[in-house]
Amino acid sequence: MTAAPQPDVIDCDVLIVGSGAAGLSAAVTAAWHGQKVIVVEKDPVFGGATAWSGGWAWVPCNPLAKRAGIVEDVELPRTYLKHELGERYEPAMIDAFLEAGPQMVAFFEQHTRLQFADGNAIADIHGDTPGAGTGGRSVIAAPYNGREAGKLLKRLRKTMRETSFMGMPIMAGPDLAAFLNLTRSLPAAWHVTKRFTRHLLDLALQGRALHLVNGVALVARLAKSAEDLGVRLWESAPVTQLTQDATGVTGAVVKTARGEIQIRARKAVVLAAGG
Repeated sequence: MTAAPQPDVIDCDVLIVGSGAAGLSAAVTAAWHGQKVIVVEKDPVFGGATAWSGGWAWVPCNPLAKRAGIVEDVELPRTYLKHELGERYEPAMIDAFLEAGPQMVAFFEQHTRLQFADGNAIADIHGDTPGAGTGGRSVIAAPYNGREAGKLLKRLRKTMRETSFMGMPIMAGPDLAAFLNLTRSLPAAWHVTKRFTRHLLDLALQGRALHLVNGVALVARLAKSAEDLGVRLWESAPVTQLTQDATGVTGAVVKTARGEIQIRARKAVVLAAGG
């Protein structure tokens, strides 16, 4: 009786399952610190649910707010979270979040292609909750020229049809305001005309939007940063099994077009596959 073929074996330091913002952020951070990283994604494109999202991050005391002169006591967002989360409030986790959030924004700004635009005018949703902020706690990926992603662009998820105009994503803020005021303002009409003309040209030449905003901009900037740092990005590569020994999870078996491949992770396996 012929034994079943064994999967090929590949080694890395960190294996990351999932290619949304969480997975790609972890990949970029680990690679920047010198780790050999592999990201595996079950879908044929990278981006996960992040690429279909608005791409906003709630980060109190972030560097963009501080540069704009918005400086607040960290106890205010802590109070807000304590009242919003109720019995789910975990002090140690919240402390870590409030300390690491601004550092995260600063790290990506300084060391990667991920740059941000501020949401300093956006107030917290539940304005009557104690500690609620009137602005300065939100950031979003800055618009990104898809041409800069090179060949990687075709491997990234597109904006959802339902949240775009003929495939053209619209960014919250002045961009969206211009579209909403198209028939009431000449400057808005001129802005929309330029955006849509550029989009039609991109569709004709590239088959997709190249002015990336919101979640697609966040994914594109992170994915390109990962590529720059030598991260191996595998799409159409679902994990079929996690491998483990007495110490815990040590890797995974991944299904690829070439057959099953076992990835052994020397230091960590990060599960960032959302649901």
